[in-house]
Amino acid sequence: MTSTGKRIWRAWSVPLPRVNNRLPNAMPAEVQAFFDTYRDAFNRLDGCAVSAHYDRPAMIIHAGGNGVFTDEAALDANNVALCEQYQKSGFLRADFEERTFLPQGDNFCVIDLAWKIERRHQVAQQFNASYSLAKRNGAWKVAAVTAYEERRPWSEHG
Repeated sequence: MTSTGKRIWRAWSVPLPRVNNRLPNAMPAEVQAFFDTYRDAFNRLDGCAVSAHYDRPAMIIHAGGNGVFTDEAALDANNVALCEQYQKSGFLRADFEERTFLPQGDNFCVIDLAWKIERRHQVAQQFNASYSLAKRNGAWKVAAVTAYEERRPWSEHG
């Protein structure tokens, strides 16, 4: 509850209806596998492996602003720096839960994920992010991500 008495809803506080433990319009196995390897790259703190999941150009949107990355070197520099910040902040591991999957034909989709980041000696951080994916040469790639609830304590913008 806020000071005005309004309830704040978080991804992790309201269970979504499921059928056989899956969302009614759940993401396909190949998209799940894509996000599993994306999460695994973060868990290894491997910024270049994180970047390999992105299309070019790619847009990353968060409270600190928008980043548009047209080349591999700039995207790698961004994700390597992010992984370094995660490591400095006591990062242990990340995991996600699907919130929404919206197919847009055979080669595009939008996914909203609830992320949970565990850090040493800290309460787990939970936030949502949405992803626009495009299938390029048979492989899914992130065209844009909006980390709309992630707080980055090392950043002046959170």
